[in-house]
Amino acid sequence: MKKIVLDFQGTERRLGLLQDDKLMRIHIEREGQGPFAGNVYIGIVREIVPGMNAAFVDIGFDKNAYLPFEETPNYHLDPEAKTYVKQGEKLLVRILRDPEGTKGAKISALIEVSSPEIVYIRGEHFVRTSKKADRKTVQKWKHITAKHLQKDEGVIVRTSFLDADEEAFISKLSELRERYEQLQRKASKSKAPALISDQNRILNLIESWTTGTTGDLWTNSAEGMQLLRSVLPETWEAKLQKDKVGLYDSHGVTEELEKAVKKVVWLSNGSYLLFGKTEAMHVIDVNTGKFTGKHDINKTILDTNILAATEVGRQMILRNLSGIIVIDFINMKSPEHRHQVQAAMETALKDDPLRSVVIGFTELGLMQITRKKEGPDLYEILQEDCLECSGTGLIKSRQSAIYELERQLEALKYSLDDSVWVVVDSSFYTYIKDNIHAVKIHILSGTKNIFVTEGRMTGANRFEIRALGNKKDLEERLKRTEEGIKNKPIIRMLVNHD
Repeated sequence: MKKIVLDFQGTERRLGLLQDDKLMRIHIEREGQGPFAGNVYIGIVREIVPGMNAAFVDIGFDKNAYLPFEETPNYHLDPEAKTYVKQGEKLLVRILRDPEGTKGAKISALIEVSSPEIVYIRGEHFVRTSKKADRKTVQKWKHITAKHLQKDEGVIVRTSFLDADEEAFISKLSELRERYEQLQRKASKSKAPALISDQNRILNLIESWTTGTTGDLWTNSAEGMQLLRSVLPETWEAKLQKDKVGLYDSHGVTEELEKAVKKVVWLSNGSYLLFGKTEAMHVIDVNTGKFTGKHDINKTILDTNILAATEVGRQMILRNLSGIIVIDFINMKSPEHRHQVQAAMETALKDDPLRSVVIGFTELGLMQITRKKEGPDLYEILQEDCLECSGTGLIKSRQSAIYELERQLEALKYSLDDSVWVVVDSSFYTYIKDNIHAVKIHILSGTKNIFVTEGRMTGANRFEIRALGNKKDLEERLKRTEEGIKNKPIIRMLVNHD
């Protein structure tokens, strides 16, 4: 059974998709941190670099965005064009890839407007259909679109719309054209650079995950319930969780997320996967572990590798691994067995929302896969380098810890006590003290005074809610504790105080 869990508690938004209580997808949004892919901006062309076949466009970010010429209408519509954009030109663009590190965003001037049925692109002429379409269906859509598409329009017909008729297509095309014109009208009235359309990734994902399926969607927010009404199909039921237990804890998502950043993933038969990452690629090693089989060693190896391929596919999508991925399966002598494992890998990735290509086995028996990059992987969102071991290990990031603390404090906002005492480890204490104003925005809810002290805790970015009470009693208690008389003072975040 499918289940979606939408966490609206705090300023971090989390959306998870579960299948039979196993986490299949996770999407995390943090204020001002993207993802920005899909957003539409009106930008200004600042630099043209013919040697790179690209231009750089100011869209209001710290770094100018990278626009390849092949992502401009002139490139596709005018083969004889010598220039594709002009310096100083105002341009409506869509973000293809978020900024990362020293690289700015990658953008396209081919504007895309999508629905669950059709993807509409202005600036390029083409017709594509879902991979599930047979030859007859492909011909049908070529015939229909030839009569109605203009020379600068392209469409992708999605699986859910393959059986639709011409009348339905005309109606949907008209709707998407109008949405594109609305973007143009807004852009013409905006001073560049400016955001024109903020892609609501959460609604888009819910729409994508629920189309043609049934299930339950759980949320912990009345705001979330209101948001869902516009996209949730009748086959899905929205449910509001009102109890005090954390939404992700009660549905097992917290535990699944913790597993999704571990290096070792155990499989149901006692074998395991070992995940590693280098500068150039992700590496996954398959090991028999506790599973030795009963009789045929070759059958044992094949069964383990097929089970591993299925889980690797899930983990690749869940962790959002991208680029080059190399899998070291247990060595198989039979070409037929290798073929079966590759088929299992392709099946595991058939519903991948991003483009992934299973290249196959090398002469050394390593499987190669490439996967399109879109946004940071789960490690980058939830973890950071451990300074204790000179960056060779990963720990929960300070930012993730702040959001987790925010959620726990949010769950206490209806208690009658007006103050909370939080104990944190030494490094986390220093981080909070040095970033007090940014931290207060997240954790000072307006209903509770918060006292933070340093305590003896193993690990970094750790915290514990030590006590609830009224302000006077907690301050008296703090004076009597070891934490209250240390050299490092109590950090006080008080309601209605700076």
